[in-house]
Amino acid sequence: MRASSLLSVVFALLVAACGGGGREEKTQISIQGYWKLVKGLRNQRETETLQGVFFQFDADGKMMTNLPVGADVPTEYELKKNEIHQKTPQPVVYVIQSATDSMLVLTLELRGAQFEMHLQKTTPSDESEESQDGLSQPSDSLSE
Repeated sequence: MRASSLLSVVFALLVAACGGGGREEKTQISIQGYWKLVKGLRNQRETETLQGVFFQFDADGKMMTNLPVGADVPTEYELKKNEIHQKTPQPVVYVIQSATDSMLVLTLELRGAQFEMHLQKTTPSDESEESQDGLSQPSDSLSE
């Protein structure tokens, strides 16, 4: 009986070890799609500065956002553990605080300020008027 208990423990450890390896792929799948901002914080205080912000992550490793950080055209991104690396001339790193099939929370340090974005998965057609408003924000609005 003792040998079977040892075998059960070894099996459980193997299952746990194998299960942890797919986290990056799972996150990759869960961030794909169109995300709109539902709540934005700047230095831990709610802010209207981020109103209208969206992100779109495609399966081909391209992303777009109207956040004024240089990805208003399809731009490559890479997922590294819990970080999204936006590959622009001035690279941007978003930290994934949480990701589900419907909500995504990203943080970003930019121009000496800490931003937290709570995003909800939706479709671009739902946001046609709102995303245009976000695109018209002045490029220095995040530094105010």
